[in-house]
Amino acid sequence: MSDASSRSALWEQLSGPLLEEIYAAVAPAYPSEGCGFVFEDEAGALRVLPADNLAKGRGGVDVDGGLRTAADWFEPDMRPWLRAERAGWTARIIFHSHPDVGAYFSKSDRAMALFTDDDGTLLERNPGVLHLVVSVRQGVADGAALFGFDEALRDFVELARR
Repeated sequence: MSDASSRSALWEQLSGPLLEEIYAAVAPAYPSEGCGFVFEDEAGALRVLPADNLAKGRGGVDVDGGLRTAADWFEPDMRPWLRAERAGWTARIIFHSHPDVGAYFSKSDRAMALFTDDDGTLLERNPGVLHLVVSVRQGVADGAALFGFDEALRDFVELARR
């Protein structure tokens, strides 16, 4: 299966109960960002793994010269990710919410998802893992956008929106 058809199939799986499960995982974090992961288990089923936003326990984080809080920054607790990897599951999606600003891939989202290697090449931090940003307005999830890394552009692009 090609990368494009794989992404399309994954997006189709997000159209029903799985997306509702993600919405239910991030909405209660409002007015902070909620976050988590989607992994594929050994049987091929997609599993939603909510994660605590560790930014909630901090007064703020300096990002690109500005102070960010849990309302506009997420730092997922990686324990669910590590447990899933130990079980042999495959990471498919990192998700997080944007409170009251809509579903878009922000500058700080890019900064967290990319790194520069020793020769200056911009690379994905988690190759092949997609990013889902959920819009949460007044505590209610009202849409989402899926982003993936474009090798030619060396950047993330929007793949789909609900």
